[in-house]
Amino acid sequence: MARLPLPPASLRLLLCLFLGAFAIPNALAEKAEPFVFVPSKGEGPFPVALWLHGYRGYSPSGYFPGESAEAMQKHADALGAVIVGFPATTELGDDTQQWSEEPVADHAYVQERLRSLKTPAKLDLNRVGLFGFSQGAMVAAALATVYPENYLGAILMSPGGMSNPKGSNIKLPLHAKQVYYCFCGAAEQEGNVMLTKGYAEHFEKVLGAKVTLKLYEGVSKHTRPADFMEKFPEWMGAILKSRE
Repeated sequence: MARLPLPPASLRLLLCLFLGAFAIPNALAEKAEPFVFVPSKGEGPFPVALWLHGYRGYSPSGYFPGESAEAMQKHADALGAVIVGFPATTELGDDTQQWSEEPVADHAYVQERLRSLKTPAKLDLNRVGLFGFSQGAMVAAALATVYPENYLGAILMSPGGMSNPKGSNIKLPLHAKQVYYCFCGAAEQEGNVMLTKGYAEHFEKVLGAKVTLKLYEGVSKHTRPADFMEKFPEWMGAILKSRE
């Protein structure tokens, strides 16, 4: 799998010291409220589309600041699935968060948060699809490949992080039933492009999953695909139906 180039050792050390100085242990930190959009019709339990935000990028108003609650509710209704998002594992001390990038820790945290919402939101935790941006995309790749029994696949948008990829290299029968979408601007930073293509190749050739790869020509901004709001129900719908 392609690896995201890391900064020089001296810069990494300074970054770790900086983050460590401001990080607050999870047990002591008060987490921001999750967002939950439940389909308007049906009694549940409903499949789950889980948003994994980028570094310091959580917004309780929705997975992309500026998108209306009405638009997100429309997605939930179109999918017949609950759309859920919550802040990442590690508080940074200024009301922002980052993922640990350790699959065991991130998976345990995600599962705990989903279980807390299972009854009030009528979640079917056997049908969970992931979608993530930047660091969240990298975490989505790790969780879905290491724990295919818990996640049906993922949408990865411009993956990137502070460590090397930690996805699984061991092919399991459930990997063949997973669905992945890997997106990035064709002119984004080299590391983001390399990871996007590397993940797509790994999912398909090593794990045997169904993969769609698209690099958006002429796009250099580190952002979601321009057609995301239009295509999201189609993409996530394919993931959530992958084992039917």
